[in-house]
Amino acid sequence: MMINGRRPLSDEQFEATAQWIADRQEAGGVFPWVPGGKFDPWDHVHAAMGLELAGRYEEARAAFRHLVDTQEANGGWVAEWHGDRIVDGTFQSNHAAYVATGLWHYYLATEDIDFVAEMWPTMRRAIDFVVDLQQPCGAIAWAVNPVGKAWTDPLVTGSSSIHGSLVCAIRIAERLDHDATDWRLARLRLSHVLNRNIERFEDVDFPNGGPGRHSMDWYYPVLGGAVRGAAGRLRLLDDDMVEAFLEEGVGCRCVVENPWYTVAETCELVLALDAVGLTSRAQQVLSWMQPLRTAQGGYWTGVTHPDRIYYPEGEQTPWTAATVLLAADALAGETATASFFRDLAGEDLDDRSAAERRRDRIEEGGIDRPALEANP
Repeated sequence: MMINGRRPLSDEQFEATAQWIADRQEAGGVFPWVPGGKFDPWDHVHAAMGLELAGRYEEARAAFRHLVDTQEANGGWVAEWHGDRIVDGTFQSNHAAYVATGLWHYYLATEDIDFVAEMWPTMRRAIDFVVDLQQPCGAIAWAVNPVGKAWTDPLVTGSSSIHGSLVCAIRIAERLDHDATDWRLARLRLSHVLNRNIERFEDVDFPNGGPGRHSMDWYYPVLGGAVRGAAGRLRLLDDDMVEAFLEEGVGCRCVVENPWYTVAETCELVLALDAVGLTSRAQQVLSWMQPLRTAQGGYWTGVTHPDRIYYPEGEQTPWTAATVLLAADALAGETATASFFRDLAGEDLDDRSAAERRRDRIEEGGIDRPALEANP
């Protein structure tokens, strides 16, 4: 991948990948992982964000409207379908929150406030579902099982992704002139635990392995906007984490114990590096993805190293290709969405006027004084 200045993909490559993503969209706006395969709401939204970058707004709207049609009464979405069959009836909090991330990205790309207003009831129910899962420490419980019982242990990647989604949800609420006081307080508490008490995420019971197994636990606190500045750079440059997850010239591992390097994790790391000003390193890391690009514009999910076996065999997913476009857009720096991930820190939400608005809400019963004093 030849980088010309800050443009890591040519216009032709960018359009070919967008077309490849669009060709994978099925009836009703659905983006399964592979044709006829499983579907989950987070990766579905991520694929739609890739379409937005290429001006394919009608297809992106169809993807969001599918979420309107499939939202459950609790405000969430079941974690996984296969066609019309529910494979995993768990309701994951980061899945529900991500609709706000996709919608804010859509708005920045289009300035189409009418569609955002159309989606507001769906997004509001989703974010309220997520905020209701906030734990006393400020972290967000990972999921609710099919019978409504919360899995109270929080995951660092999930909570970090939710932080960015809350930033987006608050900005949408303000753009539509809706109150977002409770969401603001939830974001502040979540930011606090991710910055000041990240050890809270270490003692959790999770079926796919404990914290630190996935590379996402390394970079997602930065990618989701909670940890930035010097702290974010130190986290991404930590020698132990780099040694565990990053192979020079190859990419970022998915899990620490296997030599499997994935395009999506690598490109998310690129976005995190760029978000804290490590842009030259981000450009270098993104360039390593060129061998995994196909002639049609898609990308293999991942590759083993050093034997260079594509894994899973034959798999190319829309959300993987979309992550490449999001990274390329950020590094090109030429669009209204280029700074999207850099802006997830949400410093603009914590100005004095915001604090004053929260104080004004005390008399209306919107927040109590202990909560205010804990989050001035």
